[in-house]
Amino acid sequence: MNRVSPAHPLLIDRTGTLRIATTDPETRTINVSTNVTLPNLDSVLLHEVAHAITVSYGLLQPLRSLIPPELWVIVEEWAVELLEKYSTEAIIITSESLGRPLCIRGYCL
Repeated sequence: MNRVSPAHPLLIDRTGTLRIATTDPETRTINVSTNVTLPNLDSVLLHEVAHAITVSYGLLQPLRSLIPPELWVIVEEWAVELLEKYSTEAIIITSESLGRPLCIRGYCL
């Protein structure tokens, strides 16, 4: 994660909009404004990691093949929010059902 000033050019997304955080698939870098602080930093970083996952695992191209280009950004955000929110919900529910932290691949959450 790269912390940058709130008006840094790295925070301008592909639509030309200044954001509080961006993910650059070319450099494989997540850029987050220094204005983002706890507790918001956790959810902002989780959202950007979800963007990185969609790129790293090639999840966007199959979606893009089904929809017109003018909807790509909207559908990408939908996919990221789906991954971000529902995976978190699944981890919480599983952990509560087990009555202990959920341990996956050597990490306990």
